[in-house]
Amino acid sequence: MGREKSPRGIFEKMERVSACLGRIMLSILIFICALALLLALAEGLESPSYLAALAAGAVAAGLLLWLGKRKGPFGSFSRLCGRLGAARCAVIITLLCLVMGLVWIVLVPIEPFSDYKTYWDCALSIAKGQEIYSTEYVAMYPHILGYASFLALFIKIFGEHVLVGALLGLILSCLSGLLIFYIAREAAGLPAAVLASGLWALYPGRIMLGSLIFSEPLYTCLLLLFIFLLLRLHKRQDKIKGRILPPLLWGLGLGLLLEGINAVRPIGAILVIALLLWLLLLRGREMKEGGLWRFWLLFTAALLLGFQLSGRLWNGRLEDILGEEPAGLPIYNLYVGFNMDTLGQWSGEDMDLLFEYRRQEGGSAPEAQKSMLPHVLERLRSEELDLGKLFSAKLFTFLGNDELGGYTYRFTRPESFVKICMVICNCFYYMLLALALAGLGRLWRSWKDSAFLLLPLYSLGLTLAHMLIEVSSRYHYSLIPMFIIFAALCFKEGNKNKGETI
Repeated sequence: MGREKSPRGIFEKMERVSACLGRIMLSILIFICALALLLALAEGLESPSYLAALAAGAVAAGLLLWLGKRKGPFGSFSRLCGRLGAARCAVIITLLCLVMGLVWIVLVPIEPFSDYKTYWDCALSIAKGQEIYSTEYVAMYPHILGYASFLALFIKIFGEHVLVGALLGLILSCLSGLLIFYIAREAAGLPAAVLASGLWALYPGRIMLGSLIFSEPLYTCLLLLFIFLLLRLHKRQDKIKGRILPPLLWGLGLGLLLEGINAVRPIGAILVIALLLWLLLLRGREMKEGGLWRFWLLFTAALLLGFQLSGRLWNGRLEDILGEEPAGLPIYNLYVGFNMDTLGQWSGEDMDLLFEYRRQEGGSAPEAQKSMLPHVLERLRSEELDLGKLFSAKLFTFLGNDELGGYTYRFTRPESFVKICMVICNCFYYMLLALALAGLGRLWRSWKDSAFLLLPLYSLGLTLAHMLIEVSSRYHYSLIPMFIIFAALCFKEGNKNKGETI
């Protein structure tokens, strides 16, 4: 009894609780991903193409896992990677990523439409120093200006051709491939990293969406950079934990990067929550080291400070561009998220209501968003609300398929072309999700404590957030690199039966 009350006993208990909580978090994520596949299977009873894609994906995943266990083929691949070295492997895979994307952009171009056109028009206006296109709409969704401002820099240099935006997105996706490579190498070794970055290079959704002007390549690249830097800092923590300046500088720098992500896509809160959960609950045996507590608390305080200050500066910049205060909390997105008619997807009627408030005398974007709150509460109290039906439909939309890459071309290409592209996207996606589940299962069995848990924490956080707010298949784009890195764990070198730490 006395031992349990001693500091050592308390720390040992904290370590056990931390490990338990980590496995609970991983179990929830595994359950949600598996449920998404089951929903796709149920959808396949009405649309056989889903069954065919699921079967093809399962066969491909099984074949890769079988080859990964075979010492002959995988051993030869590992030796080849070893002879080439990490640098050459990274260059080869990056070139593959570049070529695949470039071929599609050249052969299957598309003019911007819908939200993609909004990004393009805003970028053109900023580049020319003109009034923003559709200020009223952009003020309601100010993150549009995050990517548009970034794109405008390149339009000023290279001209006003849509190809500038497409090539910029391709370069960003190549940089994401490099970050996937280095994160996967740290977690699973060089051969697994090559496989992971190869999966990204061949990912059909990335290739097919590459002709569009959209923000996903930028914030996904910044997100991977944020996680990569956090993992590097965690690796170096023992060398600098006794100093004050390094955690403060790292924190301020990553706070600025976090605001950069948030300006392009408002997911900063999800990353902050993931970081706090890992820091306070999931660091395992590190939780008994006072020096590390001080180090990470200083880092987190500096990160939050940098995030808040840079956020205020960015909001000031937005007001200068728009000529009015941009919207704050996206209450409208919560309202749409509980729309039973559209099952949580975009609703024209809901948007009309939002802009009706915006256009009232003295109305503004922030006030319009606040005016939606009573409607949210009313919708939550409605007898028509069926949470089981709503959440299952939203989960299928968010994680149950990946056919947007083909569906995007429905207005400009033959129906047969669109359907073939959609099936290809789904086959690859189901293969990837099956591999990710296998990798998460391995992580569940072998994990002790690691900053690597930030990846599943973000994946779970983004998924749960979209069970509440408006959902679209496109919003899972930033999870694809996470699934690829989880899949890489299946091919981690070493004895799988000795409980190695990831």
